[in-house]
This record gives sequence, structure tokens and C-alpha cells, in this order.
Amino acid sequence: MWGNWYWPAGLAVMLAWFAPAELFALLTNVNNTLSDYCWRELDVTRAMEISGHGVAWWCSFLMWIAFVITITIHIWYRGA
Repeated sequence: MWGNWYWPAGLAVMLAWFAPAELFALLTNVNNTLSDYCWRELDVTRAMEISGHGVAWWCSFLMWIAFVITITIHIWYRGA
């Protein structure tokens, strides 16, 4: 079955691609991390205000929630 090698290889490639840059950014300049990018580009700082959020914030938040629910059901409950 191709999934037995595809998923571990894919996850390893993503980790190898993402981790070095993120670790380097964390060690040298916190303003270059993925979380800082999200705070800046998605205007997450407005999330701290009661007055509301931008469209990009809501879209990214709802997509994240949908992903977390879907992947949780798919992996741990073998559904979806």
C-alpha cells in the first residue's frame, strides 16, 4: 500500500522544510516566525479587542477549526 510510505515521507519532508526556518527564526529574531507572520498579516492583534475581527482573521480561524475537527475525527475515530 502506497500510504505506508507516502504519509511518513510526506510528514518528514514537511518537518524538514518547516522546522529549520522556524527554529532559526525563534533563536535569532522572533519577528520572523510563522506566528508573528499570522499576527501581522491576519491582524490577529484585533482578536484581543471586543470590537470585532477582520475577514482574513475569521476565515483563517474557521478553516483552522474545521481542520482540527476533521483531522481529529479522521485519525482518532476513523470517521470522515
